[in-house]
Amino acid sequence: MQRKTILIFSLSIALVIALMVIISQEDLRERLGETYWVIALAIIGCVLLVLAGYVWDHTLLQRVKTLKDSAQLPAQMGDPGDESDPDEIIGLARKIERMARSLQTVEAGYRGIVEDQVDLICRYRADGKLTFVNGAYARAFGRKRTELIGQPFPYMDACGPADSEGVSTFERELDLPDARRIWVTWTQRINTDQTGEMLEYQAVGHDVTARRDAEAALLRAKLAAEEADRAKSEFLAMVSHEIRTPINGVVGFSRLLADTPLSPMQREQLAMIRSSGLALEKLIGDILDLSKIEAGKVEIEQTPFSPAKCIEEVRAFFADQAREASLRLEVHTEADVPVLVSSDEGRLRQILINLVGNALKFTERGGVTVRLSCTRSDLAPDPRRKAVRLFIAVTDTGIGIPLDKQALLFQPFSQVDTSSKRRRSGTGLGLIISKRLCELMGGTISVESRPGEGTTFRFSIAAVLPSEETLAPFNHAQAKTAVG
Repeated sequence: MQRKTILIFSLSIALVIALMVIISQEDLRERLGETYWVIALAIIGCVLLVLAGYVWDHTLLQRVKTLKDSAQLPAQMGDPGDESDPDEIIGLARKIERMARSLQTVEAGYRGIVEDQVDLICRYRADGKLTFVNGAYARAFGRKRTELIGQPFPYMDACGPADSEGVSTFERELDLPDARRIWVTWTQRINTDQTGEMLEYQAVGHDVTARRDAEAALLRAKLAAEEADRAKSEFLAMVSHEIRTPINGVVGFSRLLADTPLSPMQREQLAMIRSSGLALEKLIGDILDLSKIEAGKVEIEQTPFSPAKCIEEVRAFFADQAREASLRLEVHTEADVPVLVSSDEGRLRQILINLVGNALKFTERGGVTVRLSCTRSDLAPDPRRKAVRLFIAVTDTGIGIPLDKQALLFQPFSQVDTSSKRRRSGTGLGLIISKRLCELMGGTISVESRPGEGTTFRFSIAAVLPSEETLAPFNHAQAKTAVG
């Protein structure tokens, strides 16, 4: 390039000197006449052409350098540079040739990757005409690739709204040439250039038939399990109801028979019949309650009642049993418990009977204590009322429950002592029924216990104040009733 510049400037200087010599020869102007001006203008034109060619060539070389610097192919491909080329145009031509070969190699590699994919891959313009499809796409539609190019993308209208990155997804069913039907999840993306202008769309379809079949099978299994569970609950409810009638007859006639003259052995046998009948009646009742709860047929009532009075009635129900066992049975009600709340008194009494009955059953010395407290809240279904949450704790001084057995307490038919020689009978349904009822009433239940020290069951229920809130306690500021 340097030699070329020297030659161009030398030629230009020579032409300028020749022009000056001609201009300085006045006699030559007279001898040549009009030819003199033609020669002068021709020399001036040659100078301008040489300078213009130099400027154009210099500009071209600058652009070539810019292109060479941006390509940087020799360093990337490991090829030797072209510093020894005497002409940069020739060197650039060689770089462009290598660039073309490199691009062909890269394109072949990427094309091989795309062709090996089992997913359906295609590109199409904004008008929906396909510009590229891979082999999987052509096989799925049962046509040659050349036949598909230029055809509209069949799911263009199904594309949903794109996200912030220009990506949208949708699912469609596809009929294969072998008469099979598959589900394909399409992911569409917008391809843009460096300026952000859209070039075309790219869509990739993934076969999700196996996933949808698995989901459908899981749904069918779920529906079948729910149907079987409903059938089981209905069967238990029906059988329990049918069995309860003859059991009531057995218990009733045993009472009538007890009023007749009997021998001591007959009276003892009759007592066993009655005891067995009552136990069976309790079991049938628990099964019926649990089946109704599991079937979703238990409705929680909302009627006003006194929670302190409800606990007092439960205490009175177990008073004789506690007195016979020489156990204390105490009730403590906090001063801020409302006189009346709206909830289901019958279900609350059922939970208390289960817990207090278990506590007395597993306590040999000491006693059982029931504590009632509450908290207030503005989160009530009716904005005109205030919500309260009742907290009840049933504590005993009994045998306690091992830690590894506590997780089994709230499961159906679970008992801490499962041996054939256990001293305390039970159905194993009381706690699971209590747990379900607590949940239906908007509360929870938990247990704390240590073997040999006793057990505490804590549960809560949600309630609302039926009218203007009254903070007066039940009977006394600190109601306390003891039996022992």
